[in-house]
Amino acid sequence: MSDKKRFQDHTQTIQFRAIKDAKKADVRKAFLTVIRGGGNDLGKHIVVEKPVVMGRAPDCDLTIQDLGTSWHHARITPKGDGAYVIEDLNSTNGTRINGVLIEEPWNLREGEKIFLGEAVVRFGLADEMDLGFQSEVSQLVGTDPLTGLESKRGFDNALDYALEIARRLEQPLAVLMMDMDGVKAINDKHGHLFGAHAIGETGRIIARVVGKDGHACRFGGDEFTVFLTGHDKPAGVRVAEKIRAEVEAAEVLKDGIRLSISISIGVASFPEDGEHVLELVAAADAALYRAKGAGKNRVST
Repeated sequence: MSDKKRFQDHTQTIQFRAIKDAKKADVRKAFLTVIRGGGNDLGKHIVVEKPVVMGRAPDCDLTIQDLGTSWHHARITPKGDGAYVIEDLNSTNGTRINGVLIEEPWNLREGEKIFLGEAVVRFGLADEMDLGFQSEVSQLVGTDPLTGLESKRGFDNALDYALEIARRLEQPLAVLMMDMDGVKAINDKHGHLFGAHAIGETGRIIARVVGKDGHACRFGGDEFTVFLTGHDKPAGVRVAEKIRAEVEAAEVLKDGIRLSISISIGVASFPEDGEHVLELVAAADAALYRAKGAGKNRVST
């Protein structure tokens, strides 16, 4: 094939891609973004491709951690031809559009702001490129890049909210403080990239075990913390022991080298060990030190 032919084919490919991208840009989708709310909610977004329920309930499509928001507060439904209708679901404080209380279904317009208690959600339209950019930014801001766990800031806000709900509903809540054993030895023997790999894999194990029962984050370095809603101390210990066992049994490999890892865990619970976040974290941290002092790779209370 001649150079001229190759150039023509390459140019044609670029043109086809440009046309494809332009067509994508012409198709705009509706989306919701939390623009005012708790630190864990701020920046949350969802594409409206089917009916979307907003509220405090865990089964909502867009969960809002605001005590002024009802369990199932409002619903947005696509009606076709670019129409989107919002209706209040008999919420306690009502649903407001741009500050005005709505008493019947409302046709949303681009840029309108939905008030749910103290939280504010913006309704907008965007093409796939804009939506992709927004998703990537949200991912970067909201997660720890090494482990994929929730950011410390998001975790702290979620714990404050979860503790307030536990207090109101008189339900238990467990807090776990964790510290990996032997990461320094891995760093000294193989280098810090190997230690970082071990930390990342441990974070993913913790996320898998915790699942939807709570939240987890990397507290710093090779330390992790977890809270478990609806878990008293014995239930928290069972989850902690499962984490410990799975970390110990994990086949962690990097560049053909097997890394032996383990983790020590301290468990505290509300209301037994404290009424406030700092009290619970301190109690779990003290339990962690007892686990370390008793020989590591164990769970203590």
